[in-house]
Amino acid sequence: MFTEEMVHTALQTWCDNVVKVGKIHSEGGDAKAFSLQVLSENYDYDNGHVLFKPTLTFGQQTFRPTKEGALSYFVGGNSDYPNDNGFKLKPWVKVWYSKEDFILHGDLAIVQCNVHFIGEDDSHIFVNKSFVFKQCEDGKIRIILHQSSLPYQPDA
Repeated sequence: MFTEEMVHTALQTWCDNVVKVGKIHSEGGDAKAFSLQVLSENYDYDNGHVLFKPTLTFGQQTFRPTKEGALSYFVGGNSDYPNDNGFKLKPWVKVWYSKEDFILHGDLAIVQCNVHFIGEDDSHIFVNKSFVFKQCEDGKIRIILHQSSLPYQPDA
């Protein structure tokens, strides 16, 4: 059974991994290898199907149902996804979630929250997120749905 503590751990892990990808990249490390590890350990691409809609995607490549597509969004460098610049390479120095709400349903947690990203250059992005976390057969918590969008900005 999924618990509230598991929700907070899964969200914090996700935030920490965003910061770590950028840090590895800025220190000359292999951000792609680490991102592949994150996609295997924290997303269910290797064991099942993942519904992923990244924040800054559009057109034919809006959704990323494959590990390859998700990796490209994270670190770029894939000619099949020419508009991907590697969102996680920024680097982001602080990432946190707020205003989370969730429904626990057996081995699933359905979560909505806001995520704040602070860049090394002091830039700030605020994003609305929805996740479905699943407690998998091996005991690990993995994402099976990740939807991300910029908040609606009505015309002034």
